[in-house]
Amino acid sequence: MENLLTPDKGLIIWTIVSFVVLVLVLGKFAWKPLLAALQEREDGIRKAISDATRSRQTAEQLKTQLEQELASAQDKAADIITATRNEAQKLREQMLKDAEVESRRLMDQTKRQLEEEKSKLTRQLREDVAALSVQVAEKLLRHSMNAKEQENLVAGFMKDLDKGPEAN
Repeated sequence: MENLLTPDKGLIIWTIVSFVVLVLVLGKFAWKPLLAALQEREDGIRKAISDATRSRQTAEQLKTQLEQELASAQDKAADIITATRNEAQKLREQMLKDAEVESRRLMDQTKRQLEEEKSKLTRQLREDVAALSVQVAEKLLRHSMNAKEQENLVAGFMKDLDKGPEAN
């Protein structure tokens, strides 16, 4: 046991030489590949972090762009709805005006037709009254008239009626 506590000079030299050879061999064959692998892994992690950051920024930009497009689409939809409502209101007003014009036209046409009918009926009534008056007068006078005399009498009576009551 004492041998272990007192180092031998040859053993120390061989241990140092073995350690240096081991470090050189490990440095040449194992250390560089280990460092390269660690560096490659570090680069991969940095690249993944960079890609994730870029992806997040791209996603945020896309989100912002989509929100702007959505807002724009909502504005356009609101504009279209407003324009459609305005157009519908104008169409409604135009339809009301057209209906009013058509109503007035029909009323005027009906008034004209009624006036024409009234005139016809008034003329017919006058002719009938004149004919009855002639018949009554004929019976009163007990005088028989022929058709020509009756027509002349009716025509004269009609002229008198057309002139009005103030002419008689």
